[in-house]
Amino acid sequence: MQRTLSYGAMPSIWVPLPFLLTAPCFVFAAALLLMWQGEAALSSRWTPVTLAMTHLLTLGFLTMTIVGALFQILPVVAGAAVKLAGPVALLAWSGLAGGTVVLAGALGLGLGPGFYVTAASLLGLAGLVVLVAVGAAISQRIVPAARPLVTGVRLAISGLAVTMGLGGALAMYLAGLGTLDVLLFIDVHASWGLVGWIVALTAAVSFQVIPMFQGTPAYPRWLEQGMPVLLFTLLLAWSAAALRQLPGLQLAAEIGVGALMLKYVATTFQFFRRRKRKADVGTFYWCLAMACLALAILVHFLPLAPDQRALLTGVLVIAGFGMSAVNGMLYKIVPFLVWYHLQCDARAGRERVPGVKSIVDEASALRQWRWHAVALGLLLASTLAPAILARPAGLFMTLAMFLLIRDLGGALRLFLRLRQA
Repeated sequence: MQRTLSYGAMPSIWVPLPFLLTAPCFVFAAALLLMWQGEAALSSRWTPVTLAMTHLLTLGFLTMTIVGALFQILPVVAGAAVKLAGPVALLAWSGLAGGTVVLAGALGLGLGPGFYVTAASLLGLAGLVVLVAVGAAISQRIVPAARPLVTGVRLAISGLAVTMGLGGALAMYLAGLGTLDVLLFIDVHASWGLVGWIVALTAAVSFQVIPMFQGTPAYPRWLEQGMPVLLFTLLLAWSAAALRQLPGLQLAAEIGVGALMLKYVATTFQFFRRRKRKADVGTFYWCLAMACLALAILVHFLPLAPDQRALLTGVLVIAGFGMSAVNGMLYKIVPFLVWYHLQCDARAGRERVPGVKSIVDEASALRQWRWHAVALGLLLASTLAPAILARPAGLFMTLAMFLLIRDLGGALRLFLRLRQA
């Protein structure tokens, strides 16, 4: 179904932009950490530096951009504006940014129990604000064509709520408050965070942005509506089986999740072959993301050592699927926001406003994609030879994020300059 976009319902540019511009800085910090620690960062999923890097990427980059995008997409696509978007966004951004920094420091540096309590408090506040604000927005009357997107958002933020609850319990455990089966809780926490939150919401957003920006056919309604529901149901079944130690049911749920995500990937590649527009850098980012998601599913079922399989799968889902998709969307969303708000701003003469594609040129985006792809390849290889390749992977990640920060920062400088001219 063709969606009608309500551009007039956009919030102020300062609602989503702090999220979108801050997020790459957390990857930059993770990359510097990787260069500093080297082998220790990718030798095991349990080392302090690995845990710190994981949360810098998942909270600081992926969750930060997802939340910022929600403030932008919901009113435009679904007609579901977040009430008091400015103050709400500021509170959510502050809690998420501060909590991520404190948590990464506590995990990576072995800081005292008080830091885990502080991190849990800040992240819990940010999560609660997002859940309440977004929940209230999507409880309003929704544009009929946007119901699949809203269904995906509802289930994904439910996955975020589960992830937050489990993460809070683990933080209290690390602070010395209470006891729990820590290994089991970490597995369930990671599964809900990666699949129930990041993959589920990225897929729900891709159902909107891939046809919009890539000129592909609209995804079939059964996949738009069914994938979020099935993912949520299968994750619930898997979690119940894990808690009750039912390995047969766990495996069946994992196969179901894998088959569903492979269908999503196959449909996306099929639609890319039928797109109406010429391939651009956004196409390359999405193709890389989909290839990594498919490879992550295959790796998950390979007979590898559990620690090595978890590292490979984590790199493929977080850096391969999540970061690639988000990088591509940042190169589309930020220039469009700058262009649109300049067009609407009486203080900026329209004759001076460049086209969207001129705000961040294609060559710059392609350059960043290449560095990101090389960094991703080195990250994957580093899980097999961390002593040799971990620091080169960190170097290429640093350079790739420097390019992204430079390009997005250039768009911001252009916006400020034309408004003040």
